[in-house]
Amino acid sequence: MEATKQQLKVFHAILAKRGLMDMKPIIVSDESSGRTEHASQLTVHEMAALIKRLQVNHELRFDTVKTAENRMRRRILSLCYSLGWTRYDEQKRMQTADMERLEAWLQKYGYLHKKKLNDYAYNELVKLVTQFEMFTKSELQ
Repeated sequence: MEATKQQLKVFHAILAKRGLMDMKPIIVSDESSGRTEHASQLTVHEMAALIKRLQVNHELRFDTVKTAENRMRRRILSLCYSLGWTRYDEQKRMQTADMERLEAWLQKYGYLHKKKLNDYAYNELVKLVTQFEMFTKSELQ
């Protein structure tokens, strides 16, 4: 049985109060183990557990933001592979993203010059991902 309308109202109110509305798809996906990003598709029991955790856990915002930040960083690293910006890592014995090249690009062209990838905050990464996607698209044409 899917979440009730009342549960959805409470869930959305908590998210709005805690400033997590932009994180809703990630929170719902985590709760459903990747089954859905839509709160209305959670079961009554999943939604009850999620609401309880949101009401009790004041650290959720930090963890959720870190998860979203890392997803965006991984998107940029994925684009590095598309561009061929890789190098062979002897320790891992595999191709990895060429971080030196990426960091040099960020220093020169990143919209917040002189900032390393791991120093970008969530709201800054949103713009950086878009910028790097546009750069990748122009390079691959």
